[in-house]
Amino acid sequence: MTDTGLRSEAAAGRRAWILTNLQTVGFLSVADLARQLGVSQMTIRRDLHTLEGAGRVRLVHGGASLTPGALRTSAFPDDELVRARERVATHAVHLVDGADTIAIDAGATGYAIARLLPEEFAGCVISHSMPVLQFLTSGRSYRVVALGGELLPDRQAFVGPTTEAAVAQLRVRTFFVSPAGIDARGLYARTPAEASVQRRLMDIADEVVVVATHDAFSTSAPARIAPLERLATLVTDRRPPGELGCALRRVGVVPHVMAG
Repeated sequence: MTDTGLRSEAAAGRRAWILTNLQTVGFLSVADLARQLGVSQMTIRRDLHTLEGAGRVRLVHGGASLTPGALRTSAFPDDELVRARERVATHAVHLVDGADTIAIDAGATGYAIARLLPEEFAGCVISHSMPVLQFLTSGRSYRVVALGGELLPDRQAFVGPTTEAAVAQLRVRTFFVSPAGIDARGLYARTPAEASVQRRLMDIADEVVVVATHDAFSTSAPARIAPLERLATLVTDRRPPGELGCALRRVGVVPHVMAG
């Protein structure tokens, strides 16, 4: 085989490896890929551009994620709002300073925030989300604090007295909360146990940022988390409906709308 053929075979092997591992973790940085594959960052960027051209990956700051269709086979396979979550998560991570301590909520939107944290982030992340924790412990250099407890299988989140006791010992600058529902009276979760953990995380945060896609405006969830007065910011993909929009203005919360 010629040198050109050998290089072509090696490149194909690297790209297959990249795709396989993206299926597991959702995001890989250029620096991590270069280190793990033993090639230069320039070589990795060429591979990623080739994969992007074929529609297999999406280039993001510092690395690559799977395209929205492919992401459905990862942590949240039934999610139909991958692109919208990426838009709001991209804005949310711009609210994070390089050395902040932040808390990330459970669910698909929280997972999107974790995947899009910049490569240069050097702070600390606290979470009760199993997918977030699994992703953040895969070769990242910053600190991760896992809030263990009883696992809610459908939410892939830890809840209960053990989780809440761990929260009580901590402090964060920003809590990125992703409620199941939001209306003029406040934020809602699917279960009282999860709502209780989210309230505890609000209590230790200097600032509470709601990161929610438009489905949260019409979802009915039974467990109230907190009133709108607890919020500093709302990041979403569509303008909140009339009554909710009025209620947000009354408490001084200006929505940041990341429309597609």
